[in-house]
Amino acid sequence: MEVSRQKYIRRIDWFTVILTLGMAVFGVICIASATSAGYEEGQPVMAYIGSLITGNVLKQIIFIVLALSVSIALMFLNYSNIKGFINIIFFVMVGILAVVLVFGSKQRGMRGWFYFRAIGVGIQPAEVCKLLAILVFAREFSRITEGKDIGVTRFRELWSGVWRLFILVVLIVAQPDFGTAVVYVGIYLALLFMSKASLKIILSIAGAGILGLPALWFFLSPEQKNRVYVFLDPTLDPEGSGFNVLRAKSVSSSGGAWGKGFFSQNLLTQKSNYLPEKHTDFIFSSTCEAIGFYGALIFVIIYLILIVRLFMLSMRAKDDFGSYIIMGVAFMLLFHFIENVGMNIGIMPVTGIPLPFISYGGSNLITSIIGVALAVNVDMRRARNNKLRDRLVLSDN
Repeated sequence: MEVSRQKYIRRIDWFTVILTLGMAVFGVICIASATSAGYEEGQPVMAYIGSLITGNVLKQIIFIVLALSVSIALMFLNYSNIKGFINIIFFVMVGILAVVLVFGSKQRGMRGWFYFRAIGVGIQPAEVCKLLAILVFAREFSRITEGKDIGVTRFRELWSGVWRLFILVVLIVAQPDFGTAVVYVGIYLALLFMSKASLKIILSIAGAGILGLPALWFFLSPEQKNRVYVFLDPTLDPEGSGFNVLRAKSVSSSGGAWGKGFFSQNLLTQKSNYLPEKHTDFIFSSTCEAIGFYGALIFVIIYLILIVRLFMLSMRAKDDFGSYIIMGVAFMLLFHFIENVGMNIGIMPVTGIPLPFISYGGSNLITSIIGVALAVNVDMRRARNNKLRDRLVLSDN
């Protein structure tokens, strides 16, 4: 057993681990800069640093430590053993999401939090359940494709996963949290596409989705409809729904090519309430102001390298179940990244989707770090053969 553990430890993909930890630490710096009062010349450096490590910054550090502790424990779990508990995991998810609708705390018009006033921390079950949903979806697709050269070819093969997805989405939309619900749907559809589904199924689902978009409009609340109007033209409500969008654009561009520097007193985010949610939903704008266009470009490249690396790990998993798990985590991070960055620069509607590893908040941060840990766990137990190489060989033949 000891030899086996040492073998798995040697297989840890440290490149992915270091990238993830680096992003999380960078996120702490971004939050500290966005929420600080700025460094004053002549102020003792250590005293200033001490003043930063309080409040949200301290909580974020605690969240990182907690996530790493769970991740380390997760390394000793063989992900293959999870398969037998998928149904239990699913119904636990349903139970948690149902309970939060009844007993959850309401924040920003959404009843989707368990808030613990004693420690001043809230947990968003819909965020944490994304990882559990990935496990459920991975099991459903692997049941269809494991050991086969073809993927999904019949609609009835999808029923088992579709009804599970439907229940989860309904519970999340009821909060109402359309942004998070879209991420669940996006992960499922992305895994469907990666499951070598037939062109007939892909085109049919795409067509149904396009035709169903107008119907979705009738399910949106007046506030959500207003967000769409403001997305199309932020000047329609510059002091209301369009305020954050216009300010986010202003903050993003104010850093110029090279930025104003972290903790600078010249940062617009230092002004009281100039950009609400500057350390959560709009952390990307705050960071762009500090590091500038070129710094933001490097940040985006590094982020995409992490996601691409996860896709590479998925190709060498020992089975389809593990491969879908890693791809699910990669798509989860990718969808969050596209939506958050998009809404910060005004090309996506504001949905309250956080930027993984960077935005303040324990639920998403812990979910993201543990998600990557789960991907590393799968890769540690990879087979000797490389699935990507094997597929290329087969295609050549």
